[in-house]
Amino acid sequence: MTLMEATGGVLDPGTSVRCITCFGTEISGKVAAFDLVRKALVVACPPAPGSKDVNNTYHVINISNLKALEVTAKSTGEDEFPVVSLDNSKIMKRVRDKIEEKKRKVASIGVGVSEEAQGLFNAIKKTIDDLYWDGKKIIAMGDVTIVEPYSVNDLQLKVGGNPNTLDHISKIVRKHYEDKKKP
Repeated sequence: MTLMEATGGVLDPGTSVRCITCFGTEISGKVAAFDLVRKALVVACPPAPGSKDVNNTYHVINISNLKALEVTAKSTGEDEFPVVSLDNSKIMKRVRDKIEEKKRKVASIGVGVSEEAQGLFNAIKKTIDDLYWDGKKIIAMGDVTIVEPYSVNDLQLKVGGNPNTLDHISKIVRKHYEDKKKP
């Protein structure tokens, strides 16, 4: 039976369903949300019996990936999933923050650099957030450049840069290599 045949194209919130995905996963619970246009079904599953968890688990399902859908009980019409007001500005801020976080993670992966260079970058990144790759060079705090082969002797201070920054970065680099020598 197709989704349209099973539901008439509508699944009201609170309707009990049993779904089997194309991966064979069975999900049973109550419909929290349904959007035929976006092919999305949100099913709220109660906590397992004996579980200390008191909250529902929500599964967002692409209905194109359903092998079977069975309506086990129609909605009673009671508002089990009330619509709550959302603060769009907070949501957009979280989205922007997550995008920036992903960009920072991508920028922290050196392209065409050795495993040793990436290891040094990661070690410095634990202490200093203002760190990025410029080709195969590591730029720290905008003042210090570390070039291949990435030893303490390969640190260069930018003209007009802060010498204390160079000292700080060199200590981190030195410690990284000392820690690598330890068994």
